[in-house]
Amino acid sequence: MTLPAGRHVIWHTLARHMLLASVVAVVISALVTLGGWRFAEDDARRRVESVARQVAATVLVPMTEQNFVRLDGVGRGHLRDHVSPFLESGTVQRIKVFRVDGDLATVVFSDEPRVEGLSGRQDSQLATSLDPGEVLVRPVPVDAEHRYETGLAGSRLEVFLGFRDAGDNDMRLELYLPVDVPGTTRHAVLVLLPTVLIGLVLLTAATVPLSVTLARRMERDRAEQRASREYGLAAAELARRDVARRLHDGVIPNLAGVGLLLQGVRSAADRQSGSTSDHGWSRRRDLLDRAQNLLAGEVRELRTLLTELLPDEPVGRDFAGALSDLAARIRQGETTGPAPAVDIDVSGIGHLGEQPAVILHRVAGELLRNAFRHAQARTVRIRVAAVGTGPGAAVELTVTDDGVGFDPSRIRRPGHIGLRLVRRLIEDEGGRFVVISEPGAGTAVTVSVRDPALRSPSD
Repeated sequence: MTLPAGRHVIWHTLARHMLLASVVAVVISALVTLGGWRFAEDDARRRVESVARQVAATVLVPMTEQNFVRLDGVGRGHLRDHVSPFLESGTVQRIKVFRVDGDLATVVFSDEPRVEGLSGRQDSQLATSLDPGEVLVRPVPVDAEHRYETGLAGSRLEVFLGFRDAGDNDMRLELYLPVDVPGTTRHAVLVLLPTVLIGLVLLTAATVPLSVTLARRMERDRAEQRASREYGLAAAELARRDVARRLHDGVIPNLAGVGLLLQGVRSAADRQSGSTSDHGWSRRRDLLDRAQNLLAGEVRELRTLLTELLPDEPVGRDFAGALSDLAARIRQGETTGPAPAVDIDVSGIGHLGEQPAVILHRVAGELLRNAFRHAQARTVRIRVAAVGTGPGAAVELTVTDDGVGFDPSRIRRPGHIGLRLVRRLIEDEGGRFVVISEPGAGTAVTVSVRDPALRSPSD
């Protein structure tokens, strides 16, 4: 079912409006999710740092009373009593205490006995003494050194605090604290996203009337432009027909009559003179001959112009024949020396719609004139092909020459006014205009216009 033009514009506008709103909603949802994730990460670091300070306030005092180089079973039991409540409540997933000697760190105490005694080199941040109260928060690396932590449930961050034990050894307390960045992100998104999307829905609904109004206005402007172009084409066609009628009914017959009068005057004067020795009459007769020949030539030119202004048949019925006739007329009128050969290929196309055919016929004429006047070509090829089928079908015309070529970037300089007019005509019709050329390499100009009425030769 075909909708009326007004309803089609409204539905098309609403569809584009909803599509744009959907795209914006997806983008906003992604941005809110990304923002929620960043917020969750920052919140996790702040919370972990706060919890680490609270744990340190409880366990660092008994740790500073121990000499971890000589730590015995009693001291280990005493430390485990202080850290067990945090481990059992899940506030802390793992505790490690290691001694720093330069850039070498050795684990001397942990709730996981298998890691005690392990040594490894530390980076500069951990090897350098941490100031009192300073907290360093990091993601847990995925490596062999942390193999016992990767099996713990959930995700976590590691927190480092520096202290000195009773033996004045440089020590580090390492706490593994659980975090739930995905859960915090979900919570933030569930809180923020509905509010944002509701606001977007309200904004979309509020702007629908404005979009429809603008779309209707643009459609009216386009319709007026199309009507203006059609009126211009019709006016130009009427002007050509009027000129052709005047040439056919008045100017050409009058000029032909003048030619006959000149011929009659010459014949009568010849009979009356009776002698060829009259030098004065001989000169006058030469002038009459020249005037008659000039007049006959102008009459032929006007008849050629008449044929070009007003073709005998619609060009869409036999486009190949119309192009052949056009090339012959232009070759006769535009060339004084050897004329370039013209090769025309209109295979695969039957009848064209008359308006697209007239446009392409005029464009082909302008391109042929350019090729004959300026290209110095040996061969000019014209190719016409169908592009697509149905309502979106188009006719593509390509005119190629092997002449001197030019720089397309300088198409606006004097001498290429015809190409500028062709470009504007094709663009006004919603078609395509492409120029490919370079000095010494010839020129190829391709234009296309829509023709829903295009038929194949078999139709």
